[in-house]
Amino acid sequence: MAELAIKIPSITAKFYPDYAVPQIKDKINSVIEAKYGKLIDNISRITGLNRDIILSFIFIESAGKENAETPYAVGILQVSKATASDALIKEKGRDRLSGEEAEMVKKYLGERYSIIEKVKPKQTTIGKTFITREDLLKVEFNLLVGSIILKQLIDEFTENGVARLDKVAVLYNTGRFSKVGKDVIAHKGTTDELIAKIPVGQGDYVKKLLGVNGLLDLII
Repeated sequence: MAELAIKIPSITAKFYPDYAVPQIKDKINSVIEAKYGKLIDNISRITGLNRDIILSFIFIESAGKENAETPYAVGILQVSKATASDALIKEKGRDRLSGEEAEMVKKYLGERYSIIEKVKPKQTTIGKTFITREDLLKVEFNLLVGSIILKQLIDEFTENGVARLDKVAVLYNTGRFSKVGKDVIAHKGTTDELIAKIPVGQGDYVKKLLGVNGLLDLII
């Protein structure tokens, strides 16, 4: 992860036991890479997001199930309709929506793409949700939007040239406006200190990504 200037594993804590490692690697290779590897490569190229990050979040969020769904999020990267809508508006408002990203979004949204075309410079929201559940069940679109969200978070929470993937993981999981999200944004200490102050579920998410036997440790 040289381009993100982080050490892997970043912490000595472990979520996945050693005996689970072969099954995790098999799932990554035989399911996620086999089915979605080319899509991941293309989305990584288009968005500029490291493919290992995309692959890691796919495993943690859905284990490669493209129809995964909770009351709050949908699809292979478990994206919510509201967060997807705001992310695309923010990307356009910051003049970061590349030509290839725009073409892919337009392919899936059709006439609704006019909503994005009307976005003004520095605009971050339009106050309504225009992305649907059906949109997010389409793997390529879900990967694109989820990767845009992750890239936005990484860019925002890079401190002194180092990506705070611990903060990115928690904020992707909980949202930035939750109490946990606000605490994470304000946190000035280490990853271990962050894990100690947040709920167990979010702490485990960080361990799954950055710990010993974590996804990045196994993939890289």
